[in-house]
Amino acid sequence: MEKAQLIHNNVFVDNRGTFAPLSIIYGEDKLPVLRKTWVQSNISVNPNERTLRGLHYQKEPYAQTKLVKVITGSIVDFVVDLRKESEDYNKCFIFEVTPNYELYVPKGFAHGFITTMENTVVQYLVDEVYSQPSEALLLWSSVPEVVEKLNELHIYNNIIISDKDKA
Repeated sequence: MEKAQLIHNNVFVDNRGTFAPLSIIYGEDKLPVLRKTWVQSNISVNPNERTLRGLHYQKEPYAQTKLVKVITGSIVDFVVDLRKESEDYNKCFIFEVTPNYELYVPKGFAHGFITTMENTVVQYLVDEVYSQPSEALLLWSSVPEVVEKLNELHIYNNIIISDKDKA
């Protein structure tokens, strides 16, 4: 059974700036889980530090695998395994993601993140189209590990969040 995993991603820097290929392009032979048909690329632009998004997922038949890449800034990413047949059912995994890494999130996980820097830009690829009727939300404050991490970062009471994600 697939697990969420952090994947190192080389970032090349020179006098022009940076170049960071996605793992699906660079080193693909080492990462067979990434050999998917990615059908959509999403960009999340977050001007403010402490912006919380999630925990979102889509129910079958539109469940999505995600490949999350930080373009600029940094995030703390939360994924919760919602697959009842998994030995990790209901377990929350926490990853710190910077431009040197990508996060692979299999189908059946709720996913969300909080920005830890201003002007954080996140790109994520998905292998299934978005379906509004299949959209679901796991309330972030109902996950003890998320609450604990936000308290550890001293930002629990100072997050920026949408009304939808508060409900």
